[in-house]
Amino acid sequence: MGQLTIIEDFPKNQATFDARFNTEEACQAYLFKLRWPDGFVCTQCSDKRHWKSSRGLYICYRCEHQHSVTAGTIMSGTRKPLVAWFKAMWWFTTRKSGVNAINLQDLLGLGSYNTAWRWLQKLRSCTIRQSREKLSGKIEADEFYLGGEHGGGKRGRGAEHKCAVAVAVERKGHKLGRIRLQLIDDCSSGQLVPFVCSNITPGSYVTTDGWKSYNDLGAEGYMHQKIVRSKAPDKESVLSGAHLVISLIKRLMIGTFQGRFEKKYLQRYLDEYVFRFNRRTTASVGKRFFRIVQQAVTTKALPKKQIMLGVPSLGLAN
Repeated sequence: MGQLTIIEDFPKNQATFDARFNTEEACQAYLFKLRWPDGFVCTQCSDKRHWKSSRGLYICYRCEHQHSVTAGTIMSGTRKPLVAWFKAMWWFTTRKSGVNAINLQDLLGLGSYNTAWRWLQKLRSCTIRQSREKLSGKIEADEFYLGGEHGGGKRGRGAEHKCAVAVAVERKGHKLGRIRLQLIDDCSSGQLVPFVCSNITPGSYVTTDGWKSYNDLGAEGYMHQKIVRSKAPDKESVLSGAHLVISLIKRLMIGTFQGRFEKKYLQRYLDEYVFRFNRRTTASVGKRFFRIVQQAVTTKALPKKQIMLGVPSLGLAN
């Protein structure tokens, strides 16, 4: 669909959202503006002339090719009204802790829990831009575990029945910048070093604890500082930014999702949290909504089979 022009055009609050997107025509017009910000261009013959059919299709005047504003997007082939999709995207982006499938089913009055669940999986697939910039500057890197609440299990690195997650956090003085979260197979150097290389700009100052799996970061072009917590004069300040993010994501998984998730879907939950956290200081909640709709227009619909397969960990990615 080509490079989109950024059109900072979004509802500022719930009232303006409700007033603006209460008809199919209004939702179609917004998607049209995002899909063709510089005006309609036929995908077949590049002609700019068109007319709109009674079914909401945009017909090329020259070759008569039919275009839908939802074709090739996460909404492609939907039988539900666009008004419902827009409400889902609004609630998904503006609620502080997000929504789960039961919440969305109730909010939209959907007859099926599975429909709500699939919609959320599709929306989560829109939270990550493949071209996003890597973290840079001063970074804290760590890893933690989610799930596996089985009594008597091992603790620490290598804990059984748990999902290992790598985390990287930008430090901006006393404040936190952007973050990255990645499901990994284990806490070996074969997992943690590629995570750092994929998410942090070489030359950045990376602080970790004394775990041996980070020992090769210097050879990869990073300024690496290892701090052994037991030997640090101020133990509470060691990786405090990373530990704060870890505590917040654990609280979210318990509060919003009751701590229940399958490993194959965890990366999408992590991606959603990264999207939300990295936009926590955005002045208008409507801008987060705009970003998701913009991504929804450029993100291909996930086939049902791919939705059910989930997302592999870093160690299984192609």
